[in-house]
Amino acid sequence: MKKSVIIFFLAMIPSIVSMVLLVEFFPKTGLGRILSIPETLLLNSVIFILILSFTRKLNSRAFKCLIWIVAILLSVFLAAVLHPQEYLPSVLKQLWKLMFS
Repeated sequence: MKKSVIIFFLAMIPSIVSMVLLVEFFPKTGLGRILSIPETLLLNSVIFILILSFTRKLNSRAFKCLIWIVAILLSVFLAAVLHPQEYLPSVLKQLWKLMFS
């Protein structure tokens, strides 16, 4: 049980860091931030709890690592997708334009 709690909180770190960075660099959210941050935390928590229960039954260490890497990347992507913008394009469109234009 103790190991699962540690794994859960370690997996939440990239998601929380990405939300802090999103709030810092994309502040024009209006009141949407009030709902989006708890929603993102809740969805990421549910994803990680499901992954914890699924990977507990697996024997392959490499497969467990792969599943966790995908889950953490999914949580960061989910944080970016759910971060609202009041009048600018979405965060993903802004990041795409910034990187490839």
